[in-house]
Formats: sequence, structure tokens, C-alpha cells
Amino acid sequence: MILTVTLNAALARTLVVPSLTLGERHRSPEGTSLAGGKGINVARALRTLDVPVLATGLVGGRNGDAIRDGLSEAAIPFDLVETRSPSRTSTAMVDPMNGTQTEINERGPEVSPEEAREFQRRLEFLMQYATAVVFAGSLPPNLDEGYLANLVHKARERGLYTVVDAPPTVLKATLKEDPSLVSPNQHEAESAAGFDFIEEGDFLRGLRRLVELGAQGACITSHSGYSYLTAEGGVVSARAPEVESLSTIGSGDAYLAGLLAGLHRKLSPVEAVRLAAGCAAANAETLGAGVFEARRAEELAQTVRVEVFSEVFDRDTV
Repeated sequence: MILTVTLNAALARTLVVPSLTLGERHRSPEGTSLAGGKGINVARALRTLDVPVLATGLVGGRNGDAIRDGLSEAAIPFDLVETRSPSRTSTAMVDPMNGTQTEINERGPEVSPEEAREFQRRLEFLMQYATAVVFAGSLPPNLDEGYLANLVHKARERGLYTVVDAPPTVLKATLKEDPSLVSPNQHEAESAAGFDFIEEGDFLRGLRRLVELGAQGACITSHSGYSYLTAEGGVVSARAPEVESLSTIGSGDAYLAGLLAGLHRKLSPVEAVRLAAGCAAANAETLGAGVFEARRAEELAQTVRVEVFSEVFDRDTV
């Protein structure tokens, strides 16, 4: 079972707003409301791919009730710790006319020391039944990166496959705990590595830097739809297939879920990356983060062109 951790869960609303203009009144012809936060998005995608998963994290208030209801409706098993403060709301506005999307994410509630300790106890209990733990998303405003780094440390102590997909400051802190895999986007990876990625070789150097800083493995997704994954003997790179995109919100989470599903199925790194890219593209066709059809993701995966870079970064096309 894969355990996903979302410490700053949200009720995630996505609205379609054609020709969005600031300062004007608009009507939204379409929208959706889902249990959200990166870890929950990953759990939703894993459930779609028929991978055993359980979502855990912190939720509170009416939004917390809505998050639980959303997980139940999606048939995603969960074990969440209640907080006195209500969970946040995140809102995304997708403008199909201009091809833009605007996200407004609340900071989230503060968590009491007692609630933080209770979550750590609950997580340690759940780890007994997991093979992998995914720590994804932001932290509540009053929890520092050391809190998450300690949770990663405990997962590694138990020999679990440990994945981190977090903001730059949190990512840097957890790298010291030797996570099995870190999965930042380009911006997060640039911040952790300490330089901008302009050419393809910069992504390869960025992967090297993340490994030097402590990660056992790393995957970086670029702004332009490329991804780069460390593998035994080199780097696997792929580009997400071109689709008629409705919203790319959550495509990174879908990518990570596809990658983990590939590892769960014991696929080769090349085939796992193909599946991941297919999931990311299928997510972009659909409204909602981590929402897609498994058959469509598998179909798109077959069209993904993959390149393998050796240790000296010679390139072979697969």
C-alpha cells in the first residue's frame, strides 16, 4: 500500500471562466469541487490506476467534512487527523479562450502542538502497513520544514520507499534525510539546486545536484512538458504527449502517481515514465486535479517518445 501525506489539505474549487478579466463580473458555465492538496491529488490518481493507497493528513471544520466526503465519493481510503481550525480553500480559474489558468491558494490553518504530535503518532501507526510514503504539498503556516523532515526520517528508518514533492525550503530540509525519490517541478528544482535551468543539460546537472544533496533518486518536470528521471545507469527523459488541454492543474500530481504506479507494477524506468507522462496528459484534458480515465492515460502512454541519457549523457532514442 502507498500512503500519501497531505498536511495542508484543501477544498479545491476549479471554475471555467471564459475571457477572464480582472475587475469584471463573470459567470462560470462549468466547475468542480474536490478534496484537494497535492497528496490527496496523488491518492486520487493512484486509485484511478488501481494501486492500493490510503490518504492521511490534517483536516478541520466544514471544509474538512467536505474533504472527507470527497474522498468517500471517490472510494479513496483515508485516515485523517482532525484539527480545531478549518481547512483552507483553494480556487483555480481556467480561461479556455485565452489558454490561461489562475490559482488562488489560501495559506491554511495553524496546527496546535498537540495536533502535530497526534498526527505523528497516527502516521507511525499507518506506516506499519505501507510499502511507500508520499509527502506532498505545502505545510500549515506554523509548522516548519523540520517537522516534515522528521517524518521523512521516521519513514526511512522503517525502510519505506519515501517520496517528497514539496516547496523549495521544505524540499531542501528533507534532502538531508535521504529520501528515495524527490519530485520537484522546474522552479522548485532550480531553487534547491541553486541555478536556473535553461538548456537540457541544466536539467541533468540539476538531477545530479539533488542526488549530491541527499536524494537517492530524483525526477524533475519542466515548464514545457518534459520530464527527467534518474535511473540505474543514467537519466530517462520524456515529453508529455500533446493534447487539447483544458487545465494542467494537478498534472504534476498525476505524473507522480503514474510513475509510482509504474514502479508498483515493476515496470522498467522507461515504461514507468511513459505511463507517468500519459497520466499527466490525460489529467490536462480533464477538469480537476488528479482526475482522468485510466484507459485514456494508458492510450496516451503508448505515444510517448522517451530518450535515455547514459552516465556521460550520450543520448539514445527508445
